[in-house]
Amino acid sequence: MEIQAVSRNVRISPQKLREVVRQIQGMPALKARAVLEMVPRKGARLVARTLDTALADAEHLRAEWQPNELQSKINLLLSQAENTRNRKRKVALRRQAAKYEAFLKSANRLKPESLWIKEAVAQTAFRLKRWIPKARGSAGPILKRRAHIRITLSDE
Repeated sequence: MEIQAVSRNVRISPQKLREVVRQIQGMPALKARAVLEMVPRKGARLVARTLDTALADAEHLRAEWQPNELQSKINLLLSQAENTRNRKRKVALRRQAAKYEAFLKSANRLKPESLWIKEAVAQTAFRLKRWIPKARGSAGPILKRRAHIRITLSDE
């Protein structure tokens, strides 16, 4: 089963984030958390926060859902998907039901010790464009870059 966490529009350059994200790719999640605590960079703190979110999501799924309740939730979602006419809502409901079914089929059931970082990506977000005065009345651009951080954890 996979758990995904996303931080959007983080105020740091994606290039600086990619240096940090490459270090934790494919690591066990708890080991990656320890590594990020030791890296003295702003990007490491931002990636660690996103990783903590993913771990908290996994813990929430693990603690909150009992197999009986989860099966009834899956049946409810699938029946809602059959009864709706909205195509986007139908796809979203089926996707959510598939996520819960994957949790039921999972052998490890999202134990923190078994989670590893399947994918960690820093993507480009929008840029703020500012101008700085230059010589002879001209102006030079300043690009204040932002990034999206996406971390996917897996227990398989």
